Amino acid sequence: MQQIDDNSHETIKKVFEFTCYKKEDFSVCLGCKICASVCTVNDLELNVNPQELLLSLFLNKSIDKEHPLIKYCTNCYQCTSACPWAIRIPEVIRAIRESMGIETVFEKAFKGSIKIWGRVYEPYIFLKTGIFLAKEGYLKYMKKWTGYIGFHLPKKVKNR
Repeated sequence: MQQIDDNSHETIKKVFEFTCYKKEDFSVCLGCKICASVCTVNDLELNVNPQELLLSLFLNKSIDKEHPLIKYCTNCYQCTSACPWAIRIPEVIRAIRESMGIETVFEKAFKGSIKIWGRVYEPYIFLKTGIFLAKEGYLKYMKKWTGYIGFHLPKKVKNR
């Protein structure tokens, strides 16, 4: 990663503005990589480490739009739950996307659902993202992801 240019400086400034974090808030990161060990993006075998993004922001280094977390983070908050300091990494990633003008397939589907029905309509989200998942070869991970879904379902629903 390279030193920041004017656009990167604006991106970093917006990230801190959107998340209400200060640069110093990322200095508490222990570098333990627990966030990376629970990151669902690593299910895609991309070997990402959310700490790298925090370090880039802390050191004023530019962030690549093609970084796997920027492209694939699902905002599941598993990293935040595991972090000893509860750093809200998904919010940082959303702020980076917003400041760079990046919108994922999932965000487009979510916003489309809100626009059409005024709420999240799951079948619409599934149809819009399901085609993308199938085309991009993500279906092989579906079994593992349904395990995450099952974990969060109430007991009555699980037993049916």
